[in-house]
Amino acid sequence: MTMSSRTAVLRRAHLTPLMYSLPVKRLKEILIQILPSLTLGPVEEIPSTQLARLYSLTMSDDRKLLLSLAPSLAVRLLRHEATMLSSEAALIGFITGRDPLDTRPSTPEEPQACSKERADLIALVPKLIRHSTNNREMAYPYSIFDGTAGEPLSSVSIYLNIPEHKAIDRQVGSMVRAMASMTSLSGTFGTANLVLPEQLTSGVNTKSLSRGAETWSEGFSLLLEGALRDGEDVAILMPYETIRAQYQRLSHHLDSVLHPRLLVLDAGSSSNILIQRALKTSTSTSASDSPSPHTVSPIKPATRLAGLRSWSQGVFGDPLLSSCFEDPSEAFLEGWRDGGEDVIEDQENAEVRLMLYRLFRGVVGVVMEYVRPQGDSSRKELEARRRLTSALAELERVETLKRVRSGSMKDEEAKRRKTERVDKGSVREKDK
Repeated sequence: MTMSSRTAVLRRAHLTPLMYSLPVKRLKEILIQILPSLTLGPVEEIPSTQLARLYSLTMSDDRKLLLSLAPSLAVRLLRHEATMLSSEAALIGFITGRDPLDTRPSTPEEPQACSKERADLIALVPKLIRHSTNNREMAYPYSIFDGTAGEPLSSVSIYLNIPEHKAIDRQVGSMVRAMASMTSLSGTFGTANLVLPEQLTSGVNTKSLSRGAETWSEGFSLLLEGALRDGEDVAILMPYETIRAQYQRLSHHLDSVLHPRLLVLDAGSSSNILIQRALKTSTSTSASDSPSPHTVSPIKPATRLAGLRSWSQGVFGDPLLSSCFEDPSEAFLEGWRDGGEDVIEDQENAEVRLMLYRLFRGVVGVVMEYVRPQGDSSRKELEARRRLTSALAELERVETLKRVRSGSMKDEEAKRRKTERVDKGSVREKDK
């Protein structure tokens, strides 16, 4: 039968209606161009909560590749998700210093003239083999990576002990700090797809090609306004005018962020964090260094951060916008501080900015659960609405405190002037 012959390389255990839409024949032709000496073997769909459709490709030499395919047209995307695969490819190219559209085979021997901090970050980024936005090739944009190790933290979290959780948090803090040390080549703010040009040329300032914003308040406004319009498009009930009014009142605090630093919005999401657990065997020996037949060798898992499943939500702006700073653990902050001097600007008003970022995440949470409902979306949407309401209340209190403080200062100034007038009057009476 034509369908069965076309999908012969697919393992039956993972066959789903979605798998039949994967053009395997065309995929084989693309892989021959990339790896001419190898052929495609079994293909497995990887269960994931990510928007991109993920497939594990096993080559004839047992090498593993990862195919990331853009979501089906039936999946409604938010505005900041519209160019997710291109944004991811551009961001990986920016971090590694390699043009994402360069189809030449990469050579691992090429020297990387970079700091240890950046080298450690590059080690956490998946190796991009090919990226294409040409819909004629696979019907959807796609990216092919070298096989990435690790599994989502959300799926193994219950098996980790407290020290392992702390170790992962500390490593995530170091990764986020390493990203924050990188600033946009153009000096502009906004999402990666706007700030980074389509083709990255190493060492060349490409500000003329950037569509980013000149200030962080403008860059963040594009994100927030995009989320609000996503909600208005499908008539979701939210206090749109109140949200916009609160942002307008306090947006000037964002202008104190002068350096567009790299961050990933969902870098703190347990479903996006990949970890790897390697088993280490500890063997006890006797005095003669010969293992005792009665000695039990305990197996200790060594847990480490393997990177992120998706790098598509890159933004150049205030690092505090990352979800990592929603409720950071002490271990995360330790990893962040170990990266060197603090790069957070205008720390005096950082809490106000964090409130605005919580407002943004609340809006995105409500809209996302509405436009892409899952089994527990009702509960998640309710939680997002509570966070949104709480953020609005916090912002309102900031305004109230400012008015109270301003009024108190005016009262004190009036009292001081009145006292000065009384003192001056007393002095004049004595002179008389």
